[in-house]
Amino acid sequence: MVKIALFGYAQSGKTALFRRLTGKKEDVYDPFKPNAGVGIYKDCNIARIAEIQKARKMVYPEFEIYDFKGFPEGEGFPANYYRNLFDKDIIICVVGNFSPEAHPEKEAMSLLMELAFYDTERIQKMLDKEQGASGGAAKGQAEVFKKGLVLLEKEKMLNELCAEDKKLIQGTELVTVKSVLIYINGDAKPFNLSFPFSASRNEGGSFDAEGFYEAVIKSLSLITFYTIKGEIVQGWIIPSRSTARQAAGKVHKDIEKGFIKAAALHLKDLIEIGSWHTAKNMGVLKFLGPNSEINDCDVIEFFFS
Repeated sequence: MVKIALFGYAQSGKTALFRRLTGKKEDVYDPFKPNAGVGIYKDCNIARIAEIQKARKMVYPEFEIYDFKGFPEGEGFPANYYRNLFDKDIIICVVGNFSPEAHPEKEAMSLLMELAFYDTERIQKMLDKEQGASGGAAKGQAEVFKKGLVLLEKEKMLNELCAEDKKLIQGTELVTVKSVLIYINGDAKPFNLSFPFSASRNEGGSFDAEGFYEAVIKSLSLITFYTIKGEIVQGWIIPSRSTARQAAGKVHKDIEKGFIKAAALHLKDLIEIGSWHTAKNMGVLKFLGPNSEINDCDVIEFFFS
C-alpha cells in the first residue's frame, strides 16, 4: 500500500485534510509520532465498470496516510522529526491558504527548504564520515552525495537525480529523494507555482479527494488496472511498466505463481463495446504473456493453474 506523509506548519489544515481523507477523528498528541489512517481512492472508473457489468460490489484502492504534527513557521522542525518520513513513498507539503494574509508561495518554498536543509546537513555529515574510507561502493555513493549537494544548493530536490544515482543512495535516510507534492489548502489567494513541483488545490471550498489521489499516482509513476470477478469490480495500483505476471501477484501470489496468460481490454474499449462478455465474443481481447506490460486503465482477466 502506498504510504503518504502529510507535512506542514501548524495551522496549515493538515489534520483537517487527514480527517477528510481517512474519516478518522482520533488524534495523536505526540509531536514526533504521526496519526495514521487509511484513505480510499474512489476511482470513478470502478463505478463505470460496475455499471457496465451490473456488478453489485466495488472495491477501491487504499492508501496509508500519516498526519505529522506541525511546528510554527520560523521555529523549524527538530532533526528527529524527520525519522518518520524515511519509509514513506511520498511527502505532501500542506500549505494553508485560508485568509487574505496568507502567503502560499512563501510557505510552500519554506517547507521545501526545510526538507532540503535536513538533507544538506545529513549529506555533509555522511561525507565527513566517509573521508578516508576505501571501497568502490563508498566512493560511488560519495559522488552521488556531491551531485546531490549541488542540486540542493540550487533549491532543487534529490528526486531530480537519475534512477541509477538514487539507487546508489537508497537507504541513506534522505527525504527529498522521494516524490514531493504541494497541496494548497484553501483558495483565499491565487497561487503561482514558479518552481518544478506539482500542486494539488482545494478550490472554491470543495474538496477533490479523487484529484488528490490522482496527483499522488501520477507523481509516483503508478498506473491502475481493474479486475472483474463475478459481481465484484476492483481497482489495483501498480508501478508503470509492470508485467502481467507482476500485476497478477498484486491480486494474489498464487495467481502469480501459476500464471498462464492474461486477457486485457482498455477501459475506453470496454465502455464502447458495452460488456466484457461481448468483447470476448468479438475476439477483441488482447492476450498477454508473463512479461507483457500492463497499460494504465486496462481491464484484466488472469488465467492460472
